[in-house]
Amino acid sequence: MAAVRRINSDKPKKFQWRGWLLYLLPLPLLPATVVALASGHTGAALARAAGFALAMLAATLIRKGIRLEAEGKLRRFKRRASTVPYRLIGSAVLSVAIFIVAYWGIFSDYGLFDSILFALAVMLGCYLYYDFDPARNDPEIAAVGITTEELIELLDEAEERISAIEQASKSIKNVEFKDRLRRIVREARAILDTIEEDPTDARRARKFLKVYLDGAKQVTEGYAKAHRNDANPVLEDNFRRVLTTIETVIATQQEKLRENNVSELDVNIEVLQMQIEKEGVA
Repeated sequence: MAAVRRINSDKPKKFQWRGWLLYLLPLPLLPATVVALASGHTGAALARAAGFALAMLAATLIRKGIRLEAEGKLRRFKRRASTVPYRLIGSAVLSVAIFIVAYWGIFSDYGLFDSILFALAVMLGCYLYYDFDPARNDPEIAAVGITTEELIELLDEAEERISAIEQASKSIKNVEFKDRLRRIVREARAILDTIEEDPTDARRARKFLKVYLDGAKQVTEGYAKAHRNDANPVLEDNFRRVLTTIETVIATQQEKLRENNVSELDVNIEVLQMQIEKEGVA
C-alpha cells in the first residue's frame, strides 16, 4: 500500500495558477455572440455561445486535473491522481468547442476538414502544454472503497476540524484544559498520519473523521465561547468530563485502526453525542 504524507496544516496551500489562461481565451466569444445576434446571424451566435460554454467547462475540467495532480504530489500519492481523466476529457471538450466555433460560428471559408484540423491542433496543444492525466499500474484507492478525491476531501475536512479545536483552545485560560486539548489535537493528527500511511483505513475511520471530530470541535468552541465572560465551576466540570470522553475515544480509535475493527468506536461516538447534549457544554 502506497504511503502518503499530509500537507503541513500550518502552511497555506499554494494557489495553482496553471491553467487559468484557459478561462481568458474564450472571453472574446461573448461580444462576438452579441455582434452575431445584432447582425441577425442566429446560427453563428448559437455556435459562438456554445463554444464559449464548452470552453469554460473544458477549463474547469483541466484545472481540476491539474489541482488533483498537485495535491497528489504534495501527499506523495504513488497512485494516479484521479480515477477520472479530467485533463483528457477537458482537452476533448475544448477541441469540440473549437470545432463548433470554426465550422459554424465564423464567417469564412473554413470547411469541415479545416475545422477538424483546428480541433486536433487544440488537442495536441493541450497535451504538450498541460499533459494528460498520468496512468499508473498501481491499484487505485477506489479498489478498496474510496477514491483519491474522496480521500483528499476527507483529510482536508478533518484537518479543518482539528485546526478549529486548536484555534478555540487559544481562548481558554484554564491551563489543564489547554494541555489536554493540545494532546487531543496531537493525537488526532497522528490518526490522520496513520490513515495516510494506509489509505484503506480512511474508509473504516470515516465516521470518526466526520462525526466525532465535528462533535469535538463543537463542544470545544461552545465551551470557549461560554467561558469567555466568567468562570463557571459547573461548566468546567462538565467540560472536563467531555474531554475525558474525547481522549478515550481517540485512544480507542488508534487501537481499532491497528486491529482493523471499528465496531466499538461507533458506540463511543454515540456516547459522546449524548454526553455533549446532557452536559450542555456546546
